Amino acid sequence: MIRKDTRKHLISRLMRESLVSKKVIRGTRIREEFRILPEVDPIKIGGRSIMDRGKTGLENLVEEIGRLRRKYQLIIGVGGGARERHTYSLGVDLGLPTGGLATIAKAMSEQNALMLQVLLAKHGAIRTPQEHFEELPLYLASGAIPVITAMPPYQYWEQPPPRGRIPPHGSDTGMFLFSETFGTRPLILLKDVDGLYTADPRKNKNARLIPRIGARELLDLNLPGLPLERKVVELLLQARNTTEVRIINGLIPGNLTKALAGKKVGTVIYKDVSW
Repeated sequence: MIRKDTRKHLISRLMRESLVSKKVIRGTRIREEFRILPEVDPIKIGGRSIMDRGKTGLENLVEEIGRLRRKYQLIIGVGGGARERHTYSLGVDLGLPTGGLATIAKAMSEQNALMLQVLLAKHGAIRTPQEHFEELPLYLASGAIPVITAMPPYQYWEQPPPRGRIPPHGSDTGMFLFSETFGTRPLILLKDVDGLYTADPRKNKNARLIPRIGARELLDLNLPGLPLERKVVELLLQARNTTEVRIINGLIPGNLTKALAGKKVGTVIYKDVSW
């Protein structure tokens, strides 16, 4: 005896479709995505360029962030710096795969995030692990400054790079993905340089500061070195929420204040192609 199927089916345009079908993917496009944290300013503090300088790099910056949080909703991310690179060196020497390298390197970023939270504690900073991101709105509403690790949570699932074994998604990329996913205001990267130059200003006195440039144009220039991860520039081409990234010198007091106020400082890299 064959029983009649009495199960209920949820009618959906994606039912029985392959989620890797190009036709299906095109059908999921929308004019505007829902922004989870549209009023938040994400700031990423460089591990090697700022954190590793200790008091010299952080003393003035911590106080400036403390003053700014009265006017802005800030979320601070931080990278791993020199210890992350040392960890990579050990892992490569031991023959660890890319996913293993990404997993142990994330711990270095978490150490820096904890140190930064302690320094900012008097200004209301709270350490927020990635698995507790749903609590971010509560912390922001109370006037706190969430401090997060900027490393993306790929870990063992990190993509293998085209060459070598170093994880292609670092802390710059992780903070960009956070900004894009949560629909925040443009991302600000705090480095130890004044922005993007046509050449290394430390080696070429004729190097010129680039105040504003499109992501595609920047990739086409194929500069020998960039003050941010190249992956960020590549992701800008597909971004739908975070379509600008600003690089500023975080060692100069007042630069962050100017950037948040919309004044011209550093370099803005923007999405210059249509999605």
